[in-house]
Amino acid sequence: MRLTSIILLLFIFLTAIFTFPLILNFNTAIPGFHSTDEPYGVLWNFWWLKYSHLQHLKDNFSPFIASPFGLNLAQSPAYPIGDFINKFLTLIFGEIIAYNLQVVISFILSAIFMYYLVYGITHDRLTSIFSGIIYSFSSYHTVRSWQHPSLAQIQWLPLYLWALFNLREKSTLKNMIFTAISFCFIAFFNYYYAYFSLIITLAFIIFIFVYDKKGYLRIARDTLISMSLAFLILLPIILPIFKAAYFTQRTQDLIAGGYFRTFNDLFEQSARPLSYFLPDAVHPIFGKFSEQFIGLSIYGMSFTEHALYLGWTSLIFAFIAFRKWRRNKKLRITSHELRVTNNEDFYIGFFIWLAIVAWFFSQPPWWEIGAFKIYMPSFFMYKIFPMFRAYCRFGVVVMLAVAVLAGVGLKFILEKFNSQKTKVVITALSCGLFLFESWNWPPFKVINVSGIPAVYYWLKAQPGDFIIAEYPLDVEGANEIYKFYQTRHEKKIINATIPGTYPNKVAKSIIKLSDPNTPGALRWMKVKYVLVHRDGYQNTELIEWTEELDKVAKIPGLKFIKSFTAEECPQKGIRCIQEAGPIDVYEVIAQPIKPEVEE
Repeated sequence: MRLTSIILLLFIFLTAIFTFPLILNFNTAIPGFHSTDEPYGVLWNFWWLKYSHLQHLKDNFSPFIASPFGLNLAQSPAYPIGDFINKFLTLIFGEIIAYNLQVVISFILSAIFMYYLVYGITHDRLTSIFSGIIYSFSSYHTVRSWQHPSLAQIQWLPLYLWALFNLREKSTLKNMIFTAISFCFIAFFNYYYAYFSLIITLAFIIFIFVYDKKGYLRIARDTLISMSLAFLILLPIILPIFKAAYFTQRTQDLIAGGYFRTFNDLFEQSARPLSYFLPDAVHPIFGKFSEQFIGLSIYGMSFTEHALYLGWTSLIFAFIAFRKWRRNKKLRITSHELRVTNNEDFYIGFFIWLAIVAWFFSQPPWWEIGAFKIYMPSFFMYKIFPMFRAYCRFGVVVMLAVAVLAGVGLKFILEKFNSQKTKVVITALSCGLFLFESWNWPPFKVINVSGIPAVYYWLKAQPGDFIIAEYPLDVEGANEIYKFYQTRHEKKIINATIPGTYPNKVAKSIIKLSDPNTPGALRWMKVKYVLVHRDGYQNTELIEWTEELDKVAKIPGLKFIKSFTAEECPQKGIRCIQEAGPIDVYEVIAQPIKPEVEE
């Protein structure tokens, strides 16, 4: 028990060191990088869950965005358990700390659950610590924590595999329930990982069939019972999703809600040859080298989605495990006794198989070799599950498999030494090498969200329940920073409409603020103030946008109120949302005119 506590403290300590920039600014900043905006939308959702609860409003419909029409938040797949946790934490701590708690805890739990998974295989604490560090502090996990907090919840995948392996070892009702609940935890936080877990389960069943035909039927039966139990628990959640995806007409609302993705997305968000082998572009030493490959077909287009670096330290140790497994192949085949007593034989084979399966799933829909096309699994899976597009995220499963194999490989190395001190030193050096490969600061990858531009404090002080409009108007997708500002000023906004919906069509009809009809349409929408972000017009290379800004001040239906000067971040070296260009405020004084919208 004492040793377990020490290991837990070690993982907490490493999490604190690795996420030090965040820990240092825990109640004022969130993880993030220069081009991200999605976390602001998540923070808005945390705030809305709290606000709607305190104001006794429905949390699945918000009149505060896409006003005056409001937005149906229930059109996107729901995470009831996740939303409950988000609401609970936000009510207690506020949205910033609630956000950060989930990110930090995901690092600690990922290391812990991977530790127990590998310890069940190797029965060696040092190698289990090594695997836990590899998985938890991998590039994939770190980058996800900067942009997609739900995708950062990777801790449940090793827990589920741990449950599957316990079920293989012993057929009990307790193990079946453990397996079912482990799968449910995955689905409670992210449907991508639930989908991946189905593939993992299928890969597990296939491998069992090849490896142990005698025990196959029992394990397949127990796994099926566990999954059936999990689906019964999840039925209230997945049934509405299933009905919307397969029995509802493909309206723009459903497409915007994420039930259908375009096929081309599969090419843009799939793994590429160098995705797994180049250090992250944010690495303080190697990053500049990797950065030049972003946008090339051999690496990938995305700064975040293609951050799949496995680490050469972990790859070398995984290769050691693979080589040892290959050398002992004849012994494994001829000795039934060894097959039964040496579980490493099964586990090495399974995780090699899992890494291969996950790698193929992470690939584009097809490879083109000359005039030939070689179709990959994503091509076929899209026809069944059109809601999933970012197959490069299968990299987390590749990372999981490599982390386990690396731990086994380190165990083979440590077995050559008798001194426990020597084993500890080798393990510490191995962990240090991997952490160095995954290092990501300086500069700090956090965004200060504690302060906002002064105009929003002014807005909050204005009496009355009114609507504002922020320009440039966001019509191609929600401007998440506009939404986050709302968490501070608490006034309704016409922004954040969903493309294809009626509010979005109205927004498109008034996209040009300089149009003489726009002020009247804004008045019809009950807009009192218009905020014009000058940088939004001036920082483009389009002359018409600059000209648009010049025309705005001359529109008779708008009355200039005041201008707020540009602001800078109060802390050096940390990005903040307070840093904004000059913002002009206009009052809408035109007579209301209903906008002409194409139905």
